[in-house]
Amino acid sequence: MVTSIDRVSVRMLAVIVLYKMQPNASAAFRTLQAATSSLQSGQAEIKILLYDNTPGGQAAGVLPDGVQYKANPKNDGLAKAYNYALGMAQENAFDWLLTLDQDTTLPNDFLCKLCDAAMSVAQMHDVAGIVPSIKSNGRVVSPFTLMKYWTFMRHFPDGFIGIPSKDVYAANSASTIKVSALKAIGGYDPRFPLDLVDFDVNYRLHRQNLRFLVAGNIHVGLELSTDDLKRRSSPGRYEDYLRAEEGFCDEYLGTMVSIVVVLKLFYRMGYKLWRSGGSFPYFKVGLRFLCRRLFYSRKRRIELWKQSIRQRLAV
Repeated sequence: MVTSIDRVSVRMLAVIVLYKMQPNASAAFRTLQAATSSLQSGQAEIKILLYDNTPGGQAAGVLPDGVQYKANPKNDGLAKAYNYALGMAQENAFDWLLTLDQDTTLPNDFLCKLCDAAMSVAQMHDVAGIVPSIKSNGRVVSPFTLMKYWTFMRHFPDGFIGIPSKDVYAANSASTIKVSALKAIGGYDPRFPLDLVDFDVNYRLHRQNLRFLVAGNIHVGLELSTDDLKRRSSPGRYEDYLRAEEGFCDEYLGTMVSIVVVLKLFYRMGYKLWRSGGSFPYFKVGLRFLCRRLFYSRKRRIELWKQSIRQRLAV
């Protein structure tokens, strides 16, 4: 996919969102610095922004030169952090925005391969970004396409490299998107401050007929909270996810997808919750959202979603 072309400098801003973690304890920060040191001279200009969502703030400690730090003690989520980084990228004429979760592990050759991919699609105006192959607990979890009516995910095989004609969805961590493409859609939607922030931005980019380069030769490791509900999540976080999913589906999708969502809620309340370590509190949350899907009108659900957003933004 990547051909031999003249070397040009790739200008990229990488933002790592921290939460209750010191910068030097972040796998993403440590491995990103290691990957930066592997770049060839003149291959890229990489700047790092640490955006700290730790409630109440924390001492950042000593940071390397060139690393910028921004604290948001209110913990306003990922969308606000990404939009802050997007504004910074625009002000400093960066071409690409790389978003990273604090627990993401990058290989040493991550930036070398990413920059090669970026140069290969820089002049393709219909390509919005680059997404690597992400594994969690040994299985590929991103990127993927969705079957008709969003019934099933189909993950790209490990090692796949190409620009699919179908819509591609990918985890926000380790996704690299053109600043111009994000600007064209108005950035990240604050109505999805945390959950589905990636899904929403992918969907809106596709609505502008923009595509992604799937870089399956770039391998990234990531821990997903949904893989272990008891250890890495809580009933409250599970509720936040279901609320975002409900809002997204009611805002953008049709009746057939709504039926699929009902079936998925049944599935999660049964097999998936038991398998991932959930318990009765999680079951109650799922049951409540299933009842909303079955007995509330779409208009009523959207109003409840917007009300929850207003309450969150007012905090």
